[in-house]
Amino acid sequence: MTAHNWGILGTGNIAGSMAAALPHVPGACRAAVASRTIGKAEGFARAWGFDRAYGSYDDLLQDPDIDIIYVATPNALHKGNIFAVLDAGKHVLCEKPMTLSPQDSAACFEMARQRGRVLMEALWSAFVPAMQKAIDLVRSGAIGTPRHLMANFVSHRDPATTPILFDPDLGGGARKDLGIYPIAAALLLAGPVRYAQSHSVMGPSGVDEMTGWTLEHDNGALSLLSCGFRADLPVAVRCMGSEGSLQIPDNFHHASSVILDGAEGQVTFDLPYIGNGYAHEAIAFQACLDGAKTAWPEGHTIASAELLHARSV
Repeated sequence: MTAHNWGILGTGNIAGSMAAALPHVPGACRAAVASRTIGKAEGFARAWGFDRAYGSYDDLLQDPDIDIIYVATPNALHKGNIFAVLDAGKHVLCEKPMTLSPQDSAACFEMARQRGRVLMEALWSAFVPAMQKAIDLVRSGAIGTPRHLMANFVSHRDPATTPILFDPDLGGGARKDLGIYPIAAALLLAGPVRYAQSHSVMGPSGVDEMTGWTLEHDNGALSLLSCGFRADLPVAVRCMGSEGSLQIPDNFHHASSVILDGAEGQVTFDLPYIGNGYAHEAIAFQACLDGAKTAWPEGHTIASAELLHARSV
């Protein structure tokens, strides 16, 4: 088994989620963490068992023992961070959204190719076993041809406790924080999209607080998607096909079961994830370094970025 030394860029909540997952990843070593202040980095390192702490991002990038860096900084910083990490010769797993535009994401992938390094967007929901099972069921024809998909991620957020989500300068907004989850479900289960439109309800800080999409897929399926900060609704996805349907009735972004209604009646597949669920994307990323294919490739990252910025009406 190949050992990989992981570094984490950033010390926020999402960085902690990945740090908690790494002990469940075979061959992963929690080597170093960087923050813009040494105190935060040292506190994070103590809390999560990292060997070294750095008070600047550049110091982490120059650490010769690090081969993978997980970028967990605010959305608006991702592109610059990715370029810097690739320039330092490290592989990059970047928290979603990879960047704030499809053009910037494409530029990041091009730089990764030029540097001979692996770059992947960290969309953990695509890698948990239950979502993988849902994808396999659709591809095997268990529900026939997909006809209609509904996916929702509306979860209340308070600007007093999560100000970064409401800051337009840091890439805040429901689209960029939550929108990728229903979009990913639509791409993974219903396939490529040929037409999309969206509509957003803007909040006082200048970011979207509720957004919905209508998608027409290449196979003729219709997807209705929504995300937002102003309410709490079941985080659910349902895909109806010509011969049946499947659903993840709650928390589809870290699903642990899938319900299939098909020719043989209703079947529930219980497929728990490891730890907090983030380990699966890290395991998949390490496999990519050995040439394995990923469940969330470059094309999906670009397509989801295009849909995040779909024409608003």
